[in-house]
Amino acid sequence: MCEEKSNVSFFSGLSLLAIACFAAGLFVAQYKIFPYQQVVQVAKIAQSLLQHGEVIGEGRRRLAPAGAARAPVTVHDADAAIGEGFYAILGWDLELGHYSVQLHDGSGEQVHTWPIDAMSFSDLPRHRQNAPHAMEILADGSVIISFDRVGLVARVNPCGDAIWVREGFYHHSFAPAADGGIWTWFGERSAYGQVQDILKFDPDTGEDIKRISFTRDVIARNRDSALAFSMFPDFPFVPDDQKPRDIFHPNDVEELLPELAPAFPQFEAGDLMLSIRELDLIAIISPEGELKWTKNGPWLKQHDPDFEPDGRISIYDNSRFRPRSRIMTVDPATMEVTDALPGLEASFKSVYRGKHQLLPNGNRLVTIPEQGQAIEVTPDGKVAVEFNNITSEASDFNEDLANAKWLQDGFFDVQPECE
Repeated sequence: MCEEKSNVSFFSGLSLLAIACFAAGLFVAQYKIFPYQQVVQVAKIAQSLLQHGEVIGEGRRRLAPAGAARAPVTVHDADAAIGEGFYAILGWDLELGHYSVQLHDGSGEQVHTWPIDAMSFSDLPRHRQNAPHAMEILADGSVIISFDRVGLVARVNPCGDAIWVREGFYHHSFAPAADGGIWTWFGERSAYGQVQDILKFDPDTGEDIKRISFTRDVIARNRDSALAFSMFPDFPFVPDDQKPRDIFHPNDVEELLPELAPAFPQFEAGDLMLSIRELDLIAIISPEGELKWTKNGPWLKQHDPDFEPDGRISIYDNSRFRPRSRIMTVDPATMEVTDALPGLEASFKSVYRGKHQLLPNGNRLVTIPEQGQAIEVTPDGKVAVEFNNITSEASDFNEDLANAKWLQDGFFDVQPECE
């Protein structure tokens, strides 16, 4: 009898201990206190080892879509492809062990590589998250790259050595200004905080040319402007990414250049187009911050709106919570929305990030980071050229491909090279 009671007490104790551990686990998970982060990291390491046989940085490797070519570059239709100029592809470089920008000629042949390694020119912490994001290629063969989780932007020469480096959260994309400057978003403490500036900087030096406060000069400008951004004019903005975090997520600013201004008579050259991801919002403001035009959706969590020569605005519709992404266009005068690639033969999906570029022959270069891909697509939806940042020909995975851009023939003063 005593032995039975002892067994009951033992198992009761185990049950109570299990319940206590379960409750403690719930408490730790709910409030994300120690050792929550440590447990999450161990789980990620274990998953990476099981899936890849090695520890891969978070977000670095992507499952390629079904049917993706198992080669870095595949020209499906040379006659339909742009066939000239250069493609610049920013992605993880397996051979180098860090990111690089690879330059391919119009036929797809690789002709140059810029090594992109923030750890080579900065001692900032958080290099476990040093994936680059925005990219701008300059005619002298240098490249400007932002690392918007580390808080760094740098201009590097063709060998990857820093020409200048600036700390601060320059994000998520770069766009040219008519005066030679470059527009981007800037956060003092985070790319995901409430307080953000619209910033134009000098590509030669990295120094500021102009700043527009998004919160003060745009949102709080008047009641109508505040309402357009789902905000109150007297909202107590704080420069902190936790109170609450990422309420706007601005991810692009584009200047209406003089050569495109005639196609948009309701706007003026120098006006700025903003993409506010968390509001599914595209807005156009004057250089002083006066609101001129807005449109919410039907795109979801969009990126990279562009002014196009036919008077329409094209948008990379990430379409989060939906099965595929797409490129959409909107006429700002009539508000008519269309699918820019209605006959696309290969659907794509990128929950986060993404770029697109209209090429002179009518094709579009579409960057699909969450698939580790970039594709050049004809107006009728056929894939002419396909870039895959492959891990190997036998693997179903691609490495991260963060950005892609086509450059016209004759773009470089001297074609970049590094001995």
